[in-house]
Order: sequence, then structure tokens, then C-alpha cells
Amino acid sequence: MSASYLLKRIFQMFLTIVIAVTVSFILIRALPGDPAERFYGDPRIPEEVKQQIKAAFGLDKPVFIQYLSFLKQFFKGDLGVSYTYNRRVVGVVLERLPWTLLLTAVPTLLSMVASLKIGVYIGCKRNSFADRVVRYLAFALHSVPTFWFALLLVMLFSFKLGWFPLQGMIDPNAQGYRTILSLLYHAFLPWVVLFVINVPGFAIYVRNMVISILGEEFIVTAKAKGLAEAEIRRKHILRNALGPLFSMLTLRIAGMLGGAVLIETIFSWKGMGLLVLEASRNSDYPLLQATVLITIISVILANFFADLLQVAFDPRVRFE
Repeated sequence: MSASYLLKRIFQMFLTIVIAVTVSFILIRALPGDPAERFYGDPRIPEEVKQQIKAAFGLDKPVFIQYLSFLKQFFKGDLGVSYTYNRRVVGVVLERLPWTLLLTAVPTLLSMVASLKIGVYIGCKRNSFADRVVRYLAFALHSVPTFWFALLLVMLFSFKLGWFPLQGMIDPNAQGYRTILSLLYHAFLPWVVLFVINVPGFAIYVRNMVISILGEEFIVTAKAKGLAEAEIRRKHILRNALGPLFSMLTLRIAGMLGGAVLIETIFSWKGMGLLVLEASRNSDYPLLQATVLITIISVILANFFADLLQVAFDPRVRFE
């Protein structure tokens, strides 16, 4: 990867972030509702007091002036004060972000490991019984909505059988090491949902890569040298499949930060997803803006690092 390409990508990333900030700012302000109404909902409050409240939050200024002020604060790392929590939104988001990362990253990483093994195997055994079963299962799960599958597991294992809690993250009475056990206990069902949904798609992605790799000349040469099939899979096929898979993984984890609303709502998991829902309901502009921007910036950064991983794992790839 040349230095000129790297600088070009950094500039593109910076420009994309500015555009994302601008678009999200406009769209969020276009939402219905008055964010300051909660502070003067009493009709007996005089009009001048209402105007003072709006001025305190900067809502009395034209939208363009609000945008310039927000942009200036954004590049200083200040995303404003939450109308709901009356705290800096960065602090509120940083409290919720680790919980969403825990909820999404663990099953995603586990599904990548499982799908890598499954995908390499069925790719080398193209059109076998195992290959057909995984493909049919992948197509079936792809058509099943994630929220429906999650609700099905909740109804069966939590409501009917009572094996797992219906909601929450940690038992409030748990102490010491039992806190960790309680956390794992509450996280098990959402992890299962995300794991089961991810594995077939990842496996098919790896399978298709393996099939294309098998047609390369270096694989033919390795077979001609008499290398064992297990060694060819480990040293040649697996290494060439890791680059694109890690690229897909980084984008998937980043995308899940914004796509966790349904899962967190169903399991009452207090992460970024519920925070977005809460901010939108309360017309909390700064908080909603922060959650949207963190999701967008995560995807942009993930795309950037995916390019770097592609070069690191596949020496044939070069960006100029």
C-alpha cells in the first residue's frame, strides 16, 4: 500500500465523516417534536421563560448557526449535553457502548471461527451432502427475521420452560463472581440468536471463496507436490480466505452497533440500541446525534481497517 493511497484514503474518510455529520444533523432536526417541550410542558409557564429555556439549549438560533456551532464542538470532541440525562452525551454513550460490544462482538467472533471451519470444509467438498445441508440452512435462516427468531427463543426457553430470564442484563442481587455468572446467564440467549443468524451466511461466504481459491495455480502446484489435503487447507486455502473474511468481520461488527436496536429491545439489554430508541422518543438531539455519529464513524473506520487487513493477509492485493 503506497503512501499516496493511504493519504488519499484518510482524506476520503475525513470527507465522508463531515458529510455524515451534516446529513445526520439535518435529518435529526427534521424529526417532529420539540426537544425543549419537556421543560415547559406546564401551560402556566410564561412565554419568556420558554424562550429562556430554548436559549439555554441553543434552540433559539437558526438551524445553520446551530450546525456551525455543533461542527465546531464536534471537532473538539464535544457532542453536547443530553436533554434527558443533563450530562455530556459522550459520557452517556461510553457507559452503554461496552454493553453493546459485549452483546455483538462475542457471538460474531465465535460465528467467524465456526463458519471458517465449516466453510473451508464444504468448499473443499463441493456438492456433498454437508455442502447442500449448510446451503439450504443458510437460505432458510436468511429469510427468517432476526427479531422473530429472538422472540421464538424467548417464548420457548424463557416463558414456557423458564430456563433463562425474560429480560435484563444482571441479577441486582448478584455479588462477586456471581455477577459475571449472572451476566453470562442473561447474555446467553441473545448470543445464541446472533450466533445462529451469522454462522450460515459467513460459512457460505467462506465456501465461495474456497471454491475460487481451489482453481488457483498455486493450489494445483501444491497438489502436484503431493502435499496432504489438511496441509493444503491450513497453509494455502485458510490463509487466502482470512483476509476477505476479516474485512467482512470488521464491517459486520461495526454495522451491529447500529443494528442492535431490535435485539436489545427484545432482551431489555441496556446498550446503544435502547439508547437510540430512548433518544428518538425524547427528541434528545445531542444524544441521538452522538449515537448515530458513533455508528457511522465506526463503519467508516471499519472499512478503512478492512483495507489494511486485506493487504496484511493477502500479499497479492496491492492498493496504489
